[in-house]
Amino acid sequence: MEPQALFGPEHFIWRTLPIHPQPQPLESFSSYVTRLAQANGLQSMSELAALAGSKERYRFDQRHLDYPLRLHLGLAEIAGCSLASLQCTTFFHLGQHFGFPGEGRFLHRFLRNSLAKSLRYCPHCLAQQAHPYHSLVWRLSLLEGCLEHRCLLLNRCGHCGSSLPLFVLFPQLARCSNCQGDLRTCQTDQLPKEVAETTRRRTEDLKMLLTPVQWTAEAAQARVIGKHFAFLRQQCKLSIHEVASRMQAQERVILDIEHANWRTEAILNHALFHHYVQYADVLDSSLRDIFDEKVLQSLLTSLSEGQVLEQVKAAIQQLRAQGEPLTQGNVARIIGIPASHLKQHPHVRLFLKGEREDELIRRVEHTVKQLEDRREAFSLRRVCTLAGLSYSWATQCPRVRALVRQSEATVWTRAFSSSH
Repeated sequence: MEPQALFGPEHFIWRTLPIHPQPQPLESFSSYVTRLAQANGLQSMSELAALAGSKERYRFDQRHLDYPLRLHLGLAEIAGCSLASLQCTTFFHLGQHFGFPGEGRFLHRFLRNSLAKSLRYCPHCLAQQAHPYHSLVWRLSLLEGCLEHRCLLLNRCGHCGSSLPLFVLFPQLARCSNCQGDLRTCQTDQLPKEVAETTRRRTEDLKMLLTPVQWTAEAAQARVIGKHFAFLRQQCKLSIHEVASRMQAQERVILDIEHANWRTEAILNHALFHHYVQYADVLDSSLRDIFDEKVLQSLLTSLSEGQVLEQVKAAIQQLRAQGEPLTQGNVARIIGIPASHLKQHPHVRLFLKGEREDELIRRVEHTVKQLEDRREAFSLRRVCTLAGLSYSWATQCPRVRALVRQSEATVWTRAFSSSH
């Protein structure tokens, strides 16, 4: 009996297909099922789905391509491989690294604008493989070339120039679906020197993201990644506004990354995968560095009050250097934490109060000096109006009251002296 005749599970006499090649390292799911079907003489994806126990007709289209699928459990059984091996052929582990659940619906949006719309390939990779297959890293458009062969990836057939579909029902993986030309013999350009380092970083990042992650708590993973981004940003003395400007993105994207806002059902997440890549580039860091397990483990524990205080001091210096007002909101924005978190630390709260008072006193002194130079009479209320301060706050601040009284006396003394 021909394999294609074994369409329904009731007729399926093997627990595994007669021929069951195993997924290759970083092979894409679409590539693997193509090789599996070809090896066993199957003619359609529907046949493979039925043999794997799927009750619904499975359409292999762009919406499902290389994402985690419910089909995997049955497919793993008939293919004679583990479910873990099949997961490695999809974007499952990339999602896990960012704390997403394993469901494909989250990844569809997260990877928007990050996936190539047609097949990209390295002809040298295909040529050196005993059984040619497509790499999952080729799907990510941020990767321009092949690090191993120091060449640019091709996105068209080198023989007829046609764009190559991501998936055609069981073509030869090393041949063009249009002209049947051998993709292994296509010519490609050398990797330009200016993108060589970026290609190295991107390749290492993607290999890390597409391999299993050790984390188990998804929410903790998302939060700690955000903490690390915020920590590195502060070390670079960059504000959220500066990072957003360099990325040409909205500030809420940076806030989503640093606070893992995608975890909140009520908030529409604005941070996509390519934003994380861009943010790492702004910090002159790699995602491998940001996902360093030892660093993340240390960041999982909440920052001590002393650590928060040091970050507050650095933020205050940055605000003064930029000429921005010292407010609790501005300090929290630079640090990358909600302002309410600053109030949870008594020493931090007292320090901020003292620094804020010092800044307001300097504003009072500047205003008073201007009035003195003009030899104008003034009151505490007028000083507050000119300095943009709250009158009620000023009346409760002994230093301000004393300063204004002393200056008032000086002005009246000068006025009396000049009149006599």
